[in-house]
Amino acid sequence: MTEASTRRPIVIWNPAAGRKVGIRTNVDLDEAALRALFATAGLEIELCLTASEEDAATTVRRAVATGDGRPLVAAGGDGTFHTIARALLDLGGGDPRAVPALGILPLGSVMNVARSLAIPRELEGAVRVIAGGHERSIDVGEILGWGPFLEAVAVGLHAELFAEAAALDAGDARAPLRAIRTALGYRPSRLTLELDEGRTVRTRALVTSISNGPFAGLGFTVAPGARLDDGLLDVRVFERFSRWELIRHFWSITAGRRRYEPRVRTLRTATVRLQGASPLRVRADGEDVGTTPVELRVRPGALRVIAPVPG
Repeated sequence: MTEASTRRPIVIWNPAAGRKVGIRTNVDLDEAALRALFATAGLEIELCLTASEEDAATTVRRAVATGDGRPLVAAGGDGTFHTIARALLDLGGGDPRAVPALGILPLGSVMNVARSLAIPRELEGAVRVIAGGHERSIDVGEILGWGPFLEAVAVGLHAELFAEAAALDAGDARAPLRAIRTALGYRPSRLTLELDEGRTVRTRALVTSISNGPFAGLGFTVAPGARLDDGLLDVRVFERFSRWELIRHFWSITAGRRRYEPRVRTLRTATVRLQGASPLRVRADGEDVGTTPVELRVRPGALRVIAPVPG
């Protein structure tokens, strides 16, 4: 057990996590149950409820300002983790040792980063990981002029479809119909990718993703070979797919499932610039970024997390 793990961790809890389209998709905890869960691992916690991203970011700023080095825990879904991680990245100023390590209590529906780090979905197991206090550094992607991302950047058709999925989750009942129309009518534009070492790739692929870790969206295993600590981004180009073949492929890789597909080209790079013949929609970790052109890079080891020992 590390020194940090013996201190009273600050748990930033989003009680609304674990819902999709307004339906509860994960375990429902109250405050007493949450405290009891940590007590089973011998941890007394400082619990901070959050009702918004700004609440969570404010809590992070206050925790860092104390300077006592106590670890933080994101108790919520992927959105909660992303918000807290981005606040730590901002406050750390490029030095991950300047801010506390971040643990994860997976209360959300998908939990892509937790899955990538092999953190158990079973909450007692996840708390044992936090109590164990093993720290590791992971990479963070960055879109220049926009900000960091933890999972992946989507360009093309799946960026359009992910936007409609987000609209459905927000309660827009017309989103599925728009998604069908988009899938049927989408015409890929020429896309040029400029990678490090002077490499240039040109494609008309329906889907291109730039991944920091293996999972994105609804647990899609978009980049099965991507690692969070290799100092590289995995650029995945989905070529020679029909629309329905692409939809079937993405269905086959939901919830962490994997399927080998020889038509997907993988390129590993530390930097990439994407330029479309016409503007293409770009989304990062479920958020709209805008359209191409965009430039991305990896920030190796930029975030400290509490996770199981690799392997």
